[in-house]
Amino acid sequence: MPTVFIQNGYRVSFYSYDLAERMHVHIFKDQHECKIWLDDLSLAFNRGFQAHEVAEVRRLIAERRAEIVQRWLEHERHAS
Repeated sequence: MPTVFIQNGYRVSFYSYDLAERMHVHIFKDQHECKIWLDDLSLAFNRGFQAHEVAEVRRLIAERRAEIVQRWLEHERHAS
């Protein structure tokens, strides 16, 4: 599970076996997890984050989306 970055206590990662799905990231903090689709920043699932935390996560992902996409594509190339 490559970690793309850690910011404000949120660890942003993706799973290698998820590369067949559309681009997304898993976000972890304090035993909580959510999954955000990168194309529209919609929430795929949420396990424990409050609404204001999800909003903060979406802002972080939006700000660093280009970096995340680059890491995803690099990982995808190496995994093939």
